[in-house]
Amino acid sequence: MDRKFLLAALFFMLLLTGYNQFVVIPRMQKQQAAQQQALEQAQTEIQSAETASPVAKVKPSSAPEELIRFQSPTAQIIFSSKGAGIKTFLFKDKVEDVDLTPYKGVGYFATLPELDFEESKRTQDSITFVANLSSGVSLQKTYRFGEQGLNGLDMIFHNTTAQAFTIPAFDVNFGPGLSTVKSEINDNERESKAVYLIQEQGKKNPTLVKFTPKDTSPASGKDWIWAGVQNRYFLSVLIPQNWTAGTLSTRKEKVTTRKRLWGLMGQAQVEGPQLSIHVPPQTLEAKSTKELKSDFYFGPKDYQLFETLPYHLSRSIEFGFFGALGRLARNILELFYRWTGNYGVAIIMLTILLQTFLFKFTQLSLKSSAQMKKVQPEMKRLQEKYKGNPEVLNREMMALYQKHHINPLMGCLPMLIQLPIFLALFNALRTSWSLHGAKFIWWITDLSSKDPYYILPILMGAVMYLQQRATMPAGMDATQAAMFKYMPLIFTLLFMNFPSGLVLYWLTNSLITFGIQTLVNKKLAKAD
Repeated sequence: MDRKFLLAALFFMLLLTGYNQFVVIPRMQKQQAAQQQALEQAQTEIQSAETASPVAKVKPSSAPEELIRFQSPTAQIIFSSKGAGIKTFLFKDKVEDVDLTPYKGVGYFATLPELDFEESKRTQDSITFVANLSSGVSLQKTYRFGEQGLNGLDMIFHNTTAQAFTIPAFDVNFGPGLSTVKSEINDNERESKAVYLIQEQGKKNPTLVKFTPKDTSPASGKDWIWAGVQNRYFLSVLIPQNWTAGTLSTRKEKVTTRKRLWGLMGQAQVEGPQLSIHVPPQTLEAKSTKELKSDFYFGPKDYQLFETLPYHLSRSIEFGFFGALGRLARNILELFYRWTGNYGVAIIMLTILLQTFLFKFTQLSLKSSAQMKKVQPEMKRLQEKYKGNPEVLNREMMALYQKHHINPLMGCLPMLIQLPIFLALFNALRTSWSLHGAKFIWWITDLSSKDPYYILPILMGAVMYLQQRATMPAGMDATQAAMFKYMPLIFTLLFMNFPSGLVLYWLTNSLITFGIQTLVNKKLAKAD
């Protein structure tokens, strides 16, 4: 990475900012207006249902909470008798088990927590709870767990009486917060979001919508496919099947505290999203049964697994602005892994393939930089000679470029072409669950975590320093010289806590670029 790459990145960020301001934001505002209209309609329907017949009130149980343990194929689970929600979901991770639900709450998928549920049946892959809503009216709630993480949740209301019964409105709850692996815990508050998937008219693929802290009930069940909470590596969602869920609502709740500046500035409150799926009142006819069937997912955001499952779960994985390129990079990475059995080697191969594809652009950019460095003394002389006459200075500079066959745009244009590919690959590696617990060599035992000894970022900084030194023009002003001098140090510090898989990519990329740069400089030296 050299100065021109960073300038190109800055230009690209300004371009993205303008795109967001004049395209994305107006589109989101239009989307929110449509969602608000749907919400108002859904709320009107709920109010009509609530006034059409008296809603039965559920009498809270005074029994103490009971915790029920269950072993699923992917996790050790503890259910609560209050609402039959998941209080603890201890995911069986290949590095170490991860408690995804360490925060206080009624529990994931909890319904009617004022009721006392009892376990009524258990098999190897399912567990059933039963609670009484009223005399002769009961709710049977069954969790079914699959080997691949796609599970089922059935809620069956039974009315054995001779009179119709109005099932009171209730919520299916998520949160607060969703925890993650140790290497991501510091970023988890920023990464934790309540989300839902919506199929917009005229679009081929569904759109993932994230809640903001100020959002309240932004969607009705007629709009969304699934809803839940996520962070960078994990996802928990409910997918209604034969029923239409009501509105969604979310709020931020305190989940824990963290030290501020290593404890020197006290404690800071850490918040997590609490999501509720509202189910409106429903009429349960005399001597009848009503079944609400759902699927649900609770586990890692495994792209390869999601591609084999329905419901577009892969839309929860963030590939950034250049999503198509990111998915292509992910697929190529998995192909190289199947060949080598080592994700570190696969990352190196992917970087080499990328640099091979971009070799001509890299060569043109480095050649332009070398030529500009060569004529720097003459450029400085012209700047001093014509500093009071910019028109003449520009004419003389263009003559200088023509004399030495230099195209000033050629230094930045290749970088602008490369930047989208680099950003796509960056995001693909950053969100790859496959790298979690993946070994490379010796001390690198988890490519999704930082280098424990900081060897890779230090090597990357050293290569950057050599690159800057090789391209630094003579006679630079003090400001530019300082930027060249401290840029490798800044990037080294920045990459210290980055996943080692990302650092390996940047290091490999920098080494290849430095090698090309050396060859270009030697070729130009011989031409002289």
